[in-house]
Amino acid sequence: MLRWIAAFAAALTVSGPASAAEPAEADRYPYIAALSRQTSDTRVYFCAGALVAPRWVLTAAHCFHGRGGARIPVEGLWATVGRSRLDRPSAETGHVPIDRLLVHPSYDPASQRDDIALVRLAEVAGPLVAVPAGIAFPEPARATVLGFGSFYEGRLAGRALTETGAPAAQLSDRLRRADARLIDASHCAAGGIGTSDDGKLCGTAAPQEACVGDSGSPLVIESADGEDRLLGLVSLGTGCAVPQPLVAFTRVSTYGDWIAEVIAGN
Repeated sequence: MLRWIAAFAAALTVSGPASAAEPAEADRYPYIAALSRQTSDTRVYFCAGALVAPRWVLTAAHCFHGRGGARIPVEGLWATVGRSRLDRPSAETGHVPIDRLLVHPSYDPASQRDDIALVRLAEVAGPLVAVPAGIAFPEPARATVLGFGSFYEGRLAGRALTETGAPAAQLSDRLRRADARLIDASHCAAGGIGTSDDGKLCGTAAPQEACVGDSGSPLVIESADGEDRLLGLVSLGTGCAVPQPLVAFTRVSTYGDWIAEVIAGN
């Protein structure tokens, strides 16, 4: 299963009629990307991300580091972009290999500081729409997190349970969305999942049986002009289906210059 791929994967849980996790359509979120590793006979989806340029997906840096800190090679990595489901034939438009991986040069695997990376696709992922990234704007009280489910590894493995105590599913082949309430970053710092500097956003929600979101999953808001903006990426979490779970998101606007430089130079 290549369980080491997502050593620090995080989950967001939500509940209640107003904020419950619900199926979402890629027609509404065409920039959603799922990252996978292909072996001779197995494909394992391990993280998510967002298409921010025709050949570039923004995601979390920790997706590409094993438990020992070693970098996962780019060979065999794929991105599935603009799909509502992952259980469709791989020949469909939007399923393309990754040919380059650029982790932020200041990323620290121990603290998860600067937890952001860009992957370049070998070809344009179909006639899809990218989501603007790196733009500074007033941060809302709530935003939308997207994902295909959660992988629970490392310190989260023992907490990957539903409210009934049953093991939580580690992957959903269906795109889902949920509301996240953003709170002061000091709460996540106190919970041991990030710092209170401007590199992280902190979110919380109420528990529910199912979890949505996985590492690198996009946190987005809809702007006044009706277009989505990329606010954050799932970085760390305190567990799944626990009371008032916390999720630390990489604040994308902090890295606007780096994102622009990488895309322009490669």
